Amino acid sequence: MDVLAGLNQQQLQAVTAEDKHVLVVAGAGSGKTKVLVSRAAWLINQAGVAPREIMAVTFTNKAAREMMDRLNLLAGVDCRYMWIGTFHALCARLLRIEGDQFRLGKTFVIYDDGDSKALIKKCLQELGVDTDDKRFSPAAVLGVISDAKNKLITAEEYAASAESQYERTMGRLFLLYQQRLTQNQAVDFDDLLGETVSLLRQNQQIRNKYRLRFRHILVDEYQDTNHSQYQFIKLLVGDEGHLLAVGDPDQSIYRWRGADIGNILDFAADYPDCREIKLTQNYRSTQNILSVANKVIANNKNRFPKDLFSQGEAGEKVFFHHAETDRDEAHFVIGAIADLQRQGVALADCAVLYRTHGQSRLFEEECAKYNLPYRVFGGMKFYERKEIKDTLAYLRLIENPADNEALQRIYNEPRRGIGKATWEKVNQLAASRQISAYRLLTEAADLPEQFNAAARNKLASLMSLLDSLRGFARENSSVAQLIKEVWQRSGYYRMVQEDKDAVERLDILEQLYDTASDFDQEYQETLPFLPMEDMEFATPLQGFLSRLALATDLDEQGMDGGYVALMTLHAAKGLEFPAVFLVGMEEGVLPHKRAVYSVEEGDMEEERRLCYVGMTRARRRLCLSAAARRLYWGNYEYNGISRFVKEIPQELLAKSGIADRRSVIESRAAHRPQPTGNLFAPRTTPMPAAKPAEKAAITVGDKVKHNKFGEGVVVAASGSGDDCQLSVAFPNMGIKKLMWKYAPLTKLTD
Repeated sequence: MDVLAGLNQQQLQAVTAEDKHVLVVAGAGSGKTKVLVSRAAWLINQAGVAPREIMAVTFTNKAAREMMDRLNLLAGVDCRYMWIGTFHALCARLLRIEGDQFRLGKTFVIYDDGDSKALIKKCLQELGVDTDDKRFSPAAVLGVISDAKNKLITAEEYAASAESQYERTMGRLFLLYQQRLTQNQAVDFDDLLGETVSLLRQNQQIRNKYRLRFRHILVDEYQDTNHSQYQFIKLLVGDEGHLLAVGDPDQSIYRWRGADIGNILDFAADYPDCREIKLTQNYRSTQNILSVANKVIANNKNRFPKDLFSQGEAGEKVFFHHAETDRDEAHFVIGAIADLQRQGVALADCAVLYRTHGQSRLFEEECAKYNLPYRVFGGMKFYERKEIKDTLAYLRLIENPADNEALQRIYNEPRRGIGKATWEKVNQLAASRQISAYRLLTEAADLPEQFNAAARNKLASLMSLLDSLRGFARENSSVAQLIKEVWQRSGYYRMVQEDKDAVERLDILEQLYDTASDFDQEYQETLPFLPMEDMEFATPLQGFLSRLALATDLDEQGMDGGYVALMTLHAAKGLEFPAVFLVGMEEGVLPHKRAVYSVEEGDMEEERRLCYVGMTRARRRLCLSAAARRLYWGNYEYNGISRFVKEIPQELLAKSGIADRRSVIESRAAHRPQPTGNLFAPRTTPMPAAKPAEKAAITVGDKVKHNKFGEGVVVAASGSGDDCQLSVAFPNMGIKKLMWKYAPLTKLTD
């Protein structure tokens, strides 16, 4: 197969570049996956590079599998010798292979976010930290620790540099958390990167081994790399390696979790002999959508200037609807989707994108009213469900008895009569002896002073169950069969059968069993072909647990169902839909209020990139919407139209609602508009209210009175006329942002 077939001139340059280092600035929808796959195939077929000498780094497991499948077809060779995966998966693989040099060996377990938060909660209790202080909630503490680890700051370094009381407390938590992870022979997601970087830095033999092995490294989504990921790549590339990085500064939207846009902007400084190639031809969106997106993102300073273009049709104009309220906005959007469905557009082709999870509620309610199936993405992941977590806890204990968090989860699940008081005593005794709870169970029968006869018998029964399952696992390699044994011997399956929600819960168990069966088959097919140097798992169970620990919600979600997709802009990254509704286009919503009040330019630029990502998810139709007033905690806030909408030349937009009073008046006259060819025909109900009467001019320093908040002083004003937005300081309510046109404000005169 011709690996260069179908490439445009820009793509061809990227695929065949012979420069040592290449930065491919790939605009949205410009075919970056095709470039990555074709590059790897060209290296193998044309440049004489062996598959084992290539490492390809993706940001999701789903993308890694897609790349492997496409590469097998395009290159015509067995690509199993290549390392293709996410940063976390590749680092986990390296640590297991080099287990003799890693402090936890090969059998470590990987804690997901839920496991880590549970462990943090125990650390908070152990240190007596006041959890009513929101700064020390498990999520907040884990966020601080994660940020430090992403910057490759150890617990000891963090604690040593602490200055304030808050930092000293956080340092003690960080140290204890890391100590407990080690006792459990566990690592969290951030440790996978940090421990790998540490191993490569400290062990020259291992560092040289992988530098010689991976002569060519391909990295996708380079703009979203954090410091530890950046260092991992830099250590592997060294002085002799070849690096091709693909990314787009305009789509860097993960700053909040450590992504550093400077990694891609400073690529030429890091690799002075690099070549930069831009991909600007878009194969996804119509030109009208691209023109709008180009105008918005052009207002950012930290970027590589480029304009996306399409050789396809111009398409419909981008539509902007300005509703009176947030509920009216949801009514309009879901009504438009219902009209699309009547025109023959599949629901799976429609997506509603919003800035924050809380915005989904009204759209869910409207979907229910219109009887439209929908799915909210970003909710509970499949692998976070109780049935899955319980089963995996049993499997983790079979593989690693030192895993106290897993034992904590299942010691009385299903119920076996072990009370909380008994289990607290188990944990206390284990901690005092500095051994695992599992180890203490082996001695429980010899501790009559600590446990009565009934408690000893129940603990012995639990130990007997776990030992029998470990014995079964040693004699049987099938993970699916082991899962079945866990359910049967523990009584877990019977417990689920007797539950009132048995049908749904049994379906979840069935999906897990099928997942394990697929893994068994894949493992048996791959094992004979895997070279000894790449043998990372001593048992299939290790491999299965590692794969599931590294799974993400993006790997699970499929977009082929008959439902409307509701998701945040962050969750929409990497996806595309024929029709996209980008909602909440208001100051304080998108851009988020944190960016509006922030003094850092980077915060607003990230919000603009987020808007740009949302716009470029649309293939044929894009609708932007906003509400003049939005309900927050029982009160309406009056938001101005987002600056991102105002950055769009008016001739590129079609409008309705408050944005176009004539269309609203015309829609009131119609009982129910029939589907027309116009995608976003104005909705008929509820109707916007009449235009408010003109108000007196207002300036900073003026005193005003609000019907609810009382008297206040205008401390800032932006815009003019109908779009004038005021920041008013109320003595008992703080500063409120209000639209002068709509807010129940009266100007006070002396």
